Amino acid sequence: MFTLHLSGNLSGKLCAAFLTCVAAPASTFTTLYSFAGLPNDGRDPSALVIGNGGVLYGICLDGGSSNQGAVFSLTPPASVGGAWTEDLYSFPGGKGGVEPTGLSISSRQVLYGTTSYGGSAKFGTVFSLRPPSAPGGSWTERVLYNFAGVRDGGNPGAGVVSSRGVIYGTTFAGGSDGEGTVFSLTPPATTGGSWTEAVIHNYSVPDGDSPLGGVVAGNDGVLYGTAQAGGLGGRGTLFSLTPPTSPGGSWTETILHAFSGTGSDGATPTGNLAIGQGSVLYGVAGGGGLNYGLVYSLSPPASPGGSWTYTIIHAFNGTDGGLPQAGVVIGGSGKLYGTTLGGGTSGDGVVFELTPPGSLVGSWTYRTLQRFSGSDGASPRAALVLGGAGVLYGTTSGGGATNNGTVFSLAP
Repeated sequence: MFTLHLSGNLSGKLCAAFLTCVAAPASTFTTLYSFAGLPNDGRDPSALVIGNGGVLYGICLDGGSSNQGAVFSLTPPASVGGAWTEDLYSFPGGKGGVEPTGLSISSRQVLYGTTSYGGSAKFGTVFSLRPPSAPGGSWTERVLYNFAGVRDGGNPGAGVVSSRGVIYGTTFAGGSDGEGTVFSLTPPATTGGSWTEAVIHNYSVPDGDSPLGGVVAGNDGVLYGTAQAGGLGGRGTLFSLTPPTSPGGSWTETILHAFSGTGSDGATPTGNLAIGQGSVLYGVAGGGGLNYGLVYSLSPPASPGGSWTYTIIHAFNGTDGGLPQAGVVIGGSGKLYGTTLGGGTSGDGVVFELTPPGSLVGSWTYRTLQRFSGSDGASPRAALVLGGAGVLYGTTSGGGATNNGTVFSLAP
């Protein structure tokens, strides 16, 4: 079922009074680590997760000992003001995978992710990675699945999510129509066995094309995601996939919104969606709005089968940020936090905060928390993660001491 619903006060044009921007009070920004790049460190860091003890884990698209990408850990200092300690796992390339693209962490502190390339068929992999038990120890990687490129999809461009013991993700290419897939990966029944992959959706241009974001899972097992292109408007889609009601059945796709890229609408949705209170979805589009991208919400219908309500909650104007690539994270009081790849004072991107209105008809309040200028990082393209006491952690793909990217913290 294809549905398209724009809120009435935004259909056709942006209402300037809808957006409220305020000056940012002082926030505490700290560069935790600057990557050195080749030959002994990573560069171009992206996705980040938090493990036990506040240890940060993330990926570097490039660098590492083989220049095929890396996974890093950053351990907090033992005393206030001390240095964070980095440990690095370098992908060997070839069958071990090339260019990691996403990361998640289990309750047992096992990392799961994807590589866009490499593997036995060179179309990417899904991997698990166990960090060393002590600093400087050995990391243990296992390739859980090698993509073949056609039948099962190829070149995953985002990480994976676990729901009810099964791993789900997307591929940018491959599948029956060559436009990408959504896949599941079921663990083996016995230790050491093979994981079982299944394509649960093949993209075709009418319902989406070439997804760059992953999927998120609701409490009912429904998956939600975006495709950066395709759809009725040709500029991307938001979709849901409902699990089959009986074993062996098919997943049911519903298009929740099709982007047009015209007027007040967005274009090119990327990054993962976030699920808020009342099952409201929040995400970003890299284009549309005022031509610098936007943040939107998508509210479920009041009754089953109704239309979802799509609302633009902030459109970037360049000065306050532009070209958001990652999704948003939901903090206390329903606040949204995110990054933009560009825009801001120096054009190197920003960290932003959006505070929800106090009433159903009020405006969201936009606040710029950090404007990157190069020395403190540049071009953040990964989602933030929320740590203890509301501290935000993130990465920049460039900038820093040697222009190879950074990891930072920010206390709003």
